[in-house]
Amino acid sequence: MTSYGKSARMAVLAILAALCLQFFALHLAGAQEAQPDEPPKDVNDEDCSKIPGGNAPINILARLKGGMAVENLEFTYFTKKLHELAQEDFDYLKKLIPYCGNQNSEQIGYILDRLSVLVLEAQQTRQKSIDWIKETTDRLEKMPATKASIEEVHNIEIELKNRLLEMTRADGNYLAMKLNETRNRLYRDASVEPTGKEPQDPDLMISPFLPEIPADEREPDPS
Repeated sequence: MTSYGKSARMAVLAILAALCLQFFALHLAGAQEAQPDEPPKDVNDEDCSKIPGGNAPINILARLKGGMAVENLEFTYFTKKLHELAQEDFDYLKKLIPYCGNQNSEQIGYILDRLSVLVLEAQQTRQKSIDWIKETTDRLEKMPATKASIEEVHNIEIELKNRLLEMTRADGNYLAMKLNETRNRLYRDASVEPTGKEPQDPDLMISPFLPEIPADEREPDPS
């Protein structure tokens, strides 16, 4: 064999050896990435079963351009209502989800970062409503049985309707129940006349929401 033939053969063998070495290195790196030897710090294997649970449309919510409606806080994810999730939960999920499956960690990180912004902003809005509900409930419990109190209950009902988008359905239902209880108490207490005492407000039994027309100005029914 000529010296040229030997050189060519050695060059081919060198190329094959380099390709084999590169293939082995890539295969080893892929295997290590797909199956990490140890879970990230503080990650619990048992939590992997919690990821698919819940009814929150995570991917849809993460694509919202504006803010998230407060009523969506009633959705559940990771075995919690969205209004119960804290920033620590989102940080933990960013480590847990890539470890438990094959999802791209960069994509998961983007989704959870966006979701945390939406959820935490909605929680802040809801907290303002919760503070208003607590304050309003205290007022309702202290209302005396007067016509002015009935009118105030009516005004609070209107304000509640205007605030419904700033609270969950459960929040709104709670205050609506308190308003009904207060209205019933006011009418009940005003209609009771203890012995030797006058009713607290005789006009209370007339609806304060209807115009009071003097008798001499009322016209007969045209029918």
